[in-house]
Amino acid sequence: MTGWLLFSAGAIVCLVNFYLSCLRYPLHRLRGRAPDTYQWVSGFPLVGSLLVVLAWLFWLRGEGWAPLDVAAWSLALIDTGGIHWFLLVMLAQAIRSRGTTNT
Repeated sequence: MTGWLLFSAGAIVCLVNFYLSCLRYPLHRLRGRAPDTYQWVSGFPLVGSLLVVLAWLFWLRGEGWAPLDVAAWSLALIDTGGIHWFLLVMLAQAIRSRGTTNT
């Protein structure tokens, strides 16, 4: 029961982070609103994918249900508040800044 509660809470946070990062602005524009009226809102860093992965590792992995495995890793992957996204952005910025020269 604990695993399912943690998994569910983590899944909700992962989906909210994905919505805030990837879907909210395009939906704002589809409604015909101007870009300058959009207000960015931050998600929940680290919480979603951490809860999903911990729930999967410690409680749900042994159930042997393949769709649960796919769901857990898909949710963790799309969670833009996850540590993997942070590391990816930091790497991209480092590569981008390496290409510029300060003269």
